Amino acid sequence: MDKEFILDSNIFILCHRQRYPFEMAPAFWRQLTGKGGQRVILLDKVKDEIYRNDDELSDWLKGNEDFFQIKKVSESEVIRCYSDIISFIKESTQYRETAKAEFASVADSWICAYGMAYGNVIVTNEKYEPDIRKRIKIPNVCHEFNLEYIGLLEFMRELDIRFD
Repeated sequence: MDKEFILDSNIFILCHRQRYPFEMAPAFWRQLTGKGGQRVILLDKVKDEIYRNDDELSDWLKGNEDFFQIKKVSESEVIRCYSDIISFIKESTQYRETAKAEFASVADSWICAYGMAYGNVIVTNEKYEPDIRKRIKIPNVCHEFNLEYIGLLEFMRELDIRFD
């Protein structure tokens, strides 16, 4: 069975704003929907983050939602995993209280919980930082819970997104 990928909102945002703007790299966006299709999971929390901005990316996603698996974080297994992750974070002495509160309130915590619940690969632009205190990053949580994560280029290789 092919791997399924959960995308962090920063993948969409970075690609739209910096790496692959719609007008300069339409092939990226066509291949993301065409080759990614039902292998890409888009959590409702990630959609909400993207829709908060009334911009070209939110318009694009509204027109292309059907190409992705839209999943809700309200599933009982995801909530159980979220609870386990948040409990671990609260007990951790590494992170500042502000970082803990922020992580619990953003989509990142739910992305990790969904990946933990179903074993999907998490795709994020964030990097693992073992000594970070002021922010909780997805790769740090993945490291603690042995969750698989990759960056944008590896994701593009997995889907065979190419610019010929």
